[in-house]
Amino acid sequence: MDTDMQQQLGLFKFSIIAPLCNDTYDAPSKEAFCRRLAQKVYTLPNGKTRSFSADTIKNWAIKYKKDGFDALVPKKRSDIGKPRILTEEVIHRIYELKEKYPHITGTLVHQKLIEEGAIKHSKVSKSTILRFIKANHLSRTELEPTDRKAYEMEHANDCWQADSSVGPVITIDGKKRTTWLVSFIDDASRLITHAEFYFNDNAVNIQQTLKKAIYKYGVPKRLYVDNGSSYANRQLQLICASLGIVLIHTPPYSPQNKGKIERAFRTLKDTWLNGLDWKQLIDLNSLNHMLFEFVNEKYNNREHSVIKATPKNRWLADAALIRHLPQDIIEDSFLHRVNRKVNLDATIRIDSIAFEVPPQYIGQTINIRYSPGNLSIAYIFNDKNIVAHTISPLRRVDNSKVKRKTIDYSWGDANV
Repeated sequence: MDTDMQQQLGLFKFSIIAPLCNDTYDAPSKEAFCRRLAQKVYTLPNGKTRSFSADTIKNWAIKYKKDGFDALVPKKRSDIGKPRILTEEVIHRIYELKEKYPHITGTLVHQKLIEEGAIKHSKVSKSTILRFIKANHLSRTELEPTDRKAYEMEHANDCWQADSSVGPVITIDGKKRTTWLVSFIDDASRLITHAEFYFNDNAVNIQQTLKKAIYKYGVPKRLYVDNGSSYANRQLQLICASLGIVLIHTPPYSPQNKGKIERAFRTLKDTWLNGLDWKQLIDLNSLNHMLFEFVNEKYNNREHSVIKATPKNRWLADAALIRHLPQDIIEDSFLHRVNRKVNLDATIRIDSIAFEVPPQYIGQTINIRYSPGNLSIAYIFNDKNIVAHTISPLRRVDNSKVKRKTIDYSWGDANV
């Protein structure tokens, strides 16, 4: 079993036990909840289906509580066989087809993918496509308009919503650049836990915003986001699993489900952003300084018309229930996880930057963790999820000055 499938299985297990890990289960007891879960049939990452006993599910939760997400990741190679996994391109195409043709059948989706050359009939069966459509709620009946009723979480940090919105266009060194506003809001209190402008709406910036929000206001039990690539990616899944956060994606093509964050964006624009002279904005730092000032002094401290309290005071009312984590645990949880095969010159590449690794890893595939915001250092983790080595970017000039040992390639006596 490769590392990618191991991570998928770990995330699969966490998706089942997450309510047990952060006390969001809706049953009289944990045992009752486990029994309920045991009655379901699950689709594994390899496309197969099976059920799990209540004891198995309970043991997963115990392991997670004791040793964290890594305890859910299989350590040994299984004999399941190589799974058939849909690529990101194929998954994206399935969503496109369902958006364009809401009533298209799974059989026809499979046929179109074959005709387009996206998949081969011998590699991806029709049943694989049908299972994916069912598991991701893309069937015709589930894509029909639904009755959406207003809801509100009971306590602060029970759930955060997150989204991105286009910001002002500012001129930097004579060039116009579009900004993006990324924001996280607490469902119960309407508190903006963190918001920040960036020049790119990408996964790394989303994760940086989430980390800053957690440092300030603790760890949410749930995170509600859309299906865009910035939010639907393996790294965010791993981060949430490491922190014990249930990651929930809105049903495809249903932006109405994130009404609170959309309303917060409109309030920010109507009561602040649209009143700025964008031509006077000279850099991103200045824009963010004004945003932080507005959010902290006005938005979070102004009475909300629905909850009849300021977001800050409403959040503070539940302060005793908030879960905070030490800095080292937060930092470790936000490290990106990748696998790299070590080149013959004892180097690997992370985000186009060459890193040196100890020579004993040449030819091996190793587990790397690193912070996208600090590529001056990275870490090699062994099979027990312990740091084995710390590595740094390659310094070719320095290496050229190192006196290297002479290697004797002779094979014993020359006369032999």
